[in-house]
Amino acid sequence: MLVELKATEFEGVRPLFAGFDYSLSIEAAILGNNPGRIFVDDAHNPKLGIALTVEGYLLTGEYEDPRKNASLRQLLENRIFTGEVFVNGNTSMSLAVHPEAWEAKLPELIPAHEVEKLERYHYQCNALMIDWRKSIPEGYSVQRINQALLQEGEVSFAGQVRGWMDIEEMWWTEENFLTNAISYVVIFDREVVAWCNPDCIAGSRIDVGVFTHPAHRRRGLASAVVAATVEDCLRNGFTIVGWHCNAGNVGSWKTAEKVGFKRNLEYAYYYYMYDIVDHLAELGWYYYRLGDYVKCVQYYEQVFTLRQENPDYYHHLVGSAWALIGKGEKALAHLSAAAKQGWSNTAYTQEQEEFSIIRGTAEWEAILARMAENEKL
Repeated sequence: MLVELKATEFEGVRPLFAGFDYSLSIEAAILGNNPGRIFVDDAHNPKLGIALTVEGYLLTGEYEDPRKNASLRQLLENRIFTGEVFVNGNTSMSLAVHPEAWEAKLPELIPAHEVEKLERYHYQCNALMIDWRKSIPEGYSVQRINQALLQEGEVSFAGQVRGWMDIEEMWWTEENFLTNAISYVVIFDREVVAWCNPDCIAGSRIDVGVFTHPAHRRRGLASAVVAATVEDCLRNGFTIVGWHCNAGNVGSWKTAEKVGFKRNLEYAYYYYMYDIVDHLAELGWYYYRLGDYVKCVQYYEQVFTLRQENPDYYHHLVGSAWALIGKGEKALAHLSAAAKQGWSNTAYTQEQEEFSIIRGTAEWEAILARMAENEKL
C-alpha cells in the first residue's frame, strides 16, 4: 500500500527523485513554492515513489517488486484515473519515469489504456538573443501581469487565453502567483492575446511557457512576450529560465531558440486521458501527427462506436485522414458529418491539399455550402 507524504516530509524524498533534475516542479513542490503530492512505498525508507507536480507526474524507484507494483496500480486505477487525486488537472496525466525500465511496466500498471509516448525537449536560458521591444507589431503592447489585469476590468482575456493556466492549481493563490512569479502578456485592443506564464520556481530557477490566441499567431508575439518575461526574470534574481515542450511542437522550440534558450536534454512523457473514449481519440490524433492515417481512422472508428455524440472536429480530422489515404467517399462522409454538427471553418477546409481528390464534386460543393451556412449562425 502506497502512503501519501505530508508536505513536511517531502524533503526526505529528494534523493529518490534525483533522476528528475530537469523537472523543476519536483523541487518546487519539495520547497513548498508550488503544489505537489507525493506517494511512496515507505515514508521512512522510500524505495518507490510517484510525485504529482504542476508540470507532470514523476514515477521513480524500484520497478521489479510485484507487490509494490500492485499497490501502485491500485493507486493509479482507483484514485488518480478517477480524478480523486490530482495536481493541475484531473482528466489526464503526463507521466515521466526514471529509470527508463519503468516504461516496460506501464502496460501492467495501466492495462486499460494504450500508452502514448511523447518525446520532449528541455531548454534553459540565461541570456537573451533578441531585442523584443523592436519586434512588437503596431497596435500591440507588452505588459507585466498584475492584479488589475487578472481582474479583467479594463482589459479582458481573448478566447482561451485565460484558461491556459489555472492559477489556483499552479500557485494555490493569486497572491502567491503575483508575489513570487514573473509573467508578461501581450495586449491588443484591450484584450490579452498572448501570455507567457510561469509554471513553477525553485531557488534561482523558474520555468515558463507561452500561449498565443490562434487569431494573433505568426506575428512574433510569442517570442516577444517570452523575451520580456525572461529579461525581467534574469534582472530580478533568477539565473536560469527553463522551458519544456514536445519535440513535435516545432513552433514551440523554435520560439525558445529564437529567444535564446539552449536545448539541455531530451526525455519522454507518457500521456493518458482518463476517459477511455477520449484516450482513443487522443491516440487517433497522435497517429495522425505521425502520418499513420490508417491507425488514425481505426482509433476514431472505435470512438464513434463507443460514443454517439462527438465534436465536429473529430469528423473533420477523420475526413482528412481518409483523403490522405485516398478514400474520397469516406472523406466526404466525414466532412458531411462535420458540417451537420456545426463545423464552420470553411476557409480552412478549402485550403487543405488532401481534399483535392474530392474538390469540385457535387458532394464537396454541398458540404462547403453547409459549412458556409454554419458560419452565419
